[in-house]
Amino acid sequence: MEPAIAAAGPGPAYVLVEHVGVLRIEDDEVTTALPLAGGDARDLELAAGPEGSLWASGWDGVEVLPLAGEARTVHRRGGSGPRYEHLQVRADNDVWAVTSDIEWQVVHYDGSRWQPTRARRQAFKGKYDDNKFEGLALDAEGVWVSSWNGLWRGVGDDWRPIDAPPGTGTILSLWSYRGRPIVGDGERWFLRDGGDWRPLSWPITDDVRRAVGEVGVVAAPEHGRAAVRLAAVTAASCTAASEPLAGSRVSALAVDGSGRVWLATDVGLGVIDGDGRRRIEWPIGSLPGFSGRPLQVVVIGAGPWRLPSPRPARTWEVVGRLRTFKQSAPLAGAAVELCPSPSGSDRCPPGPGARAATTAADGAFRFADVPIGDYSIVVRPPADHPACRSPFTRNGHSLAPAVDCPPDAARCDLGELTDCRPFEMPPPPR
Repeated sequence: MEPAIAAAGPGPAYVLVEHVGVLRIEDDEVTTALPLAGGDARDLELAAGPEGSLWASGWDGVEVLPLAGEARTVHRRGGSGPRYEHLQVRADNDVWAVTSDIEWQVVHYDGSRWQPTRARRQAFKGKYDDNKFEGLALDAEGVWVSSWNGLWRGVGDDWRPIDAPPGTGTILSLWSYRGRPIVGDGERWFLRDGGDWRPLSWPITDDVRRAVGEVGVVAAPEHGRAAVRLAAVTAASCTAASEPLAGSRVSALAVDGSGRVWLATDVGLGVIDGDGRRRIEWPIGSLPGFSGRPLQVVVIGAGPWRLPSPRPARTWEVVGRLRTFKQSAPLAGAAVELCPSPSGSDRCPPGPGARAATTAADGAFRFADVPIGDYSIVVRPPADHPACRSPFTRNGHSLAPAVDCPPDAARCDLGELTDCRPFEMPPPPR
């Protein structure tokens, strides 16, 4: 039986939103806690501290947002040096991270400064000279590192290799649960119990990511839809499948201290109860400041007791005209789809946010009632179009209405968009 843990008190939920920054959801209110000061939100990484602080690490450095008060900077890059990633916060004066460069190092923050403790080449030797980093976790006393050359545990200056669980490879993912590490290879998971590995009965999905809650719940994303499978972290019990949210995939997930699962999807944000029932959904645009894709979720304590109601999202009529690259002529008869998330294929995933049109003789297209979000405009020219026959051409565009459309108008004119482009565009004229 797992030892009892104290009930977590309420706390805010933080959501990293593309184009915006970090939103804070607390007491039925939504505010922008850390605005995005230039750069790409995808370069920012969030982590929670045990005292309720939020740690945000990016190329500019590391900022800490306490539960009360202003954000403070605990590391500034000054234009050089790598980013600190995979932050593990044991206390505000005991933080571990890994540098983002190829010659990665494990670094430690003691409340006043960051110091390197172990370097890739010197401290983690093994089969691979090109030793890649895999994971970082903390136990009650030490630090665990997973790399291509296996598992390592450090306590103070004493770092030693640790044998992987039987039947697994050397490249393992790492989690931390109640002061103990968990390792897994996607099909098998083990909890460190004393000096042994204890096998766990976790749900198997095509996605290797897992969210492990200290309350005793593990959530695993399903492939191809915005849903998760739920199970107990350590007990052998049945696996529950959650109700799906809108969208085609889970971008990020977190389990709060009350056992709820927070899901960032390609089209919004939602909360699922511990029994798998959908509690609430917020489509992009339905909360103040929620004008881009959610990228990460961090929940402090048990999360907010009161969840804000979604509001109707504003929409635009999106119009534009397609032309070909070679002749700069209208691209008529092309199938055009608006995908509610960036797409790497020539087809949109199914969903309520998708739109479809066919270009007119002048290349014009129109999408009605397009809400705030992040979209791909997928273009499929007619198969016999002479300017688009080569396989070495590119089509399609991106759209973020919060950035690309006027905030005070109902119509969003994208102007002329060029398709059937060569893979490598020529340099612009001087």
